[in-house]
Amino acid sequence: MNTTAKQDRSPPLAPRRAAGRLGDWLYGAYAWTVFALVLLSVGPAVAALRRPARARPVARAGCRLLFRLLGMPLSMRGLERLPPASQHHLLLVNHSSFLDGLALMAMLPAEPGYAFVVRQQFRIQGLLCPLLRALDTVVLAPAGAGSHAGNAARIIHALRRRGNLIVFPEAGFVPEPGLRRFHSGAFAAAAATDRPLVVAGLRGAREALRPLGWLPRRMPLALEIGPTLRPRNDDIGPAMRSARQAMLALAGEPDMAGMPQR
Repeated sequence: MNTTAKQDRSPPLAPRRAAGRLGDWLYGAYAWTVFALVLLSVGPAVAALRRPARARPVARAGCRLLFRLLGMPLSMRGLERLPPASQHHLLLVNHSSFLDGLALMAMLPAEPGYAFVVRQQFRIQGLLCPLLRALDTVVLAPAGAGSHAGNAARIIHALRRRGNLIVFPEAGFVPEPGLRRFHSGAFAAAAATDRPLVVAGLRGAREALRPLGWLPRRMPLALEIGPTLRPRNDDIGPAMRSARQAMLALAGEPDMAGMPQR
């Protein structure tokens, strides 16, 4: 009888679900408000500084403030595995959310810092041009006939002139979990310039802001730095396979190499 009475006094399932959805919407509204305020406060300063060496510490401070206000803890492991500041390199990271860039900006050192390699895909990138230029972002052409060689040449040029690069070897992300097939441009560029590749894994971003979804959730984000590889100029295949195996373990996502590219 006591057990039955306790069950009868428990809140009905439907109101609890409604309360949960309301909480999600309230947090989402709060998160977007905070993002807008931080962007309006920090963005003009980053754009005005123009030089990456000055702009990156300000952008990093803004991103760290953003995640602190959102209640999303950041954790980093293996930063000591990064090559010394004097050795330019490519950092390969899995791509699962629009939050990836902000999270990496917040967690990686600002000096000497990294230039992001991104693909021209979304109209909002045009609106953010002053910020992208200030942070020395490398913008690749959209996927299509003839784009591969040109994009590889852009990465090579950036490695020689701009220093460290962050590359998402999957080139984009989709709603379904999993590590998709790698593009070879970063590996070919590293081999052509004799620069090391460092493999890393980012966890939590997909759950915090799902692709094609606009309702953030409070989640911890974690970055782990893995092994350093040196692709051979005559055969980048072994480096691509090693990087993939390392990233699967670091990112904790299933292998979706056979998934069609978008």
